[in-house]
Amino acid sequence: MKKVLIITYYWPPAGGGGVQRWLKFTKYLPEFGWEPIVVAPENADYPSVDETLLKDIHDEVEVIKVPIWEPYQLFKILTGKKKEEKVNTGFLFDDKKKSWMESLSLWLRGNLMIPDPRVFWVNPVYKVLKKRIRKIQPDCVITTGPPHSVHLIGLKLQKKFQLKWIADFRDPWSTIDYLDIFKLSKWARNRQRSLEKKVLTSADLVLSVSENWKKELLDLGAKKVEVITNGYDEDDFIDYKKVDTGKFVFTYTGLMTSLRNPSFLWSLLEDMCQQDQAFASKFELRIIGNIDQQVLNEIKSLPLVGKRTTYLGYLPHDEVIKQYGEASMLLLLLNQSANAKGHIPGKLFEYLASGTPVLAIGDTDGDVARIMKECGAGEIFKTQNRLKDIRRFVLDKSVAFEEEVVQEIERFSRQSLTGNLTTFFTRKTNKNSR
Repeated sequence: MKKVLIITYYWPPAGGGGVQRWLKFTKYLPEFGWEPIVVAPENADYPSVDETLLKDIHDEVEVIKVPIWEPYQLFKILTGKKKEEKVNTGFLFDDKKKSWMESLSLWLRGNLMIPDPRVFWVNPVYKVLKKRIRKIQPDCVITTGPPHSVHLIGLKLQKKFQLKWIADFRDPWSTIDYLDIFKLSKWARNRQRSLEKKVLTSADLVLSVSENWKKELLDLGAKKVEVITNGYDEDDFIDYKKVDTGKFVFTYTGLMTSLRNPSFLWSLLEDMCQQDQAFASKFELRIIGNIDQQVLNEIKSLPLVGKRTTYLGYLPHDEVIKQYGEASMLLLLLNQSANAKGHIPGKLFEYLASGTPVLAIGDTDGDVARIMKECGAGEIFKTQNRLKDIRRFVLDKSVAFEEEVVQEIERFSRQSLTGNLTTFFTRKTNKNSR
């Protein structure tokens, strides 16, 4: 078997969406003749933990753990948070008023920790691999970001050992919307762009998760970019069942900050409950994941919707799958940013596999809109501009329990995507390829 060395920050027991992509790839790589060797942090300060994902680590996967120092303990001291409290960086970017110490911490993060706070892991990993690389003899090296500091490890390994290197971009780097929150100096922003360009022009291949972001990466200087989207794992749905709860269960899963809060949608649902007693009698809103308290308070303040809302908090991945089965409709919220057309939340593909109608709020010309249209998975609306259409869509789906007829989703199975991935591995490891 050929060997692929995968360097990733997110690895079980990490929870959330960032861990799924390469966990699932490593699960299926041996079927295609590739032995994965994973490098991951030994003691990472993950914002969420999901022990159930450990079962997806393939028996043939060797995992090299390298200790990491992260500045979040310092951040907790500066902001008065408890030592054991989890820091979910998504909530640092919301629009609520921040203390001067929080504002200072964000400025320090953006202007001194470049490209991100995990930059302190780069040299420790490089030192470990420099000693072991000749024994491992990988045919290919993968780095996946964010955190994009992981790509700097690939850069150093390529320069030292002339290895074939693929840089996987799960999200944008210098163009990501939240960089503005850090009040970057001109020097800091230029440094971000400089490091990004060095990675894009040095890597033998750059991977993107969407067509729109592929175009952006090419514009930023990448030599060669291919698209491998995220997907769903058929094994996760082996025992999956749709359950008629007798209610119209409207479900959201994932992270929701105040910046992504669809206030207009909560108001619309409240209005529908006020005007339609039959709808109100069976309506239930379920919210799953890490949700900003401001958002929850807003929902709870609504007289009818608030009483019909169940907040389940962060759930293990297998429990989330069960919730798909009880849902009558699933809510998908997309970023409202300049490059949002390329944003495809990983959960979209599990939504497709669930057979549950999807209501998406976001850009109607982006990659999500295209995929949903191709698969017949529901409808997408651009913010509150189409309240009447959103009302109609929700009411139509609430009339009767039904399973959505989703088409052509097999191409998004993790196994199929891994097969596509290995074709790029093979091309790049041929003797005549660069």
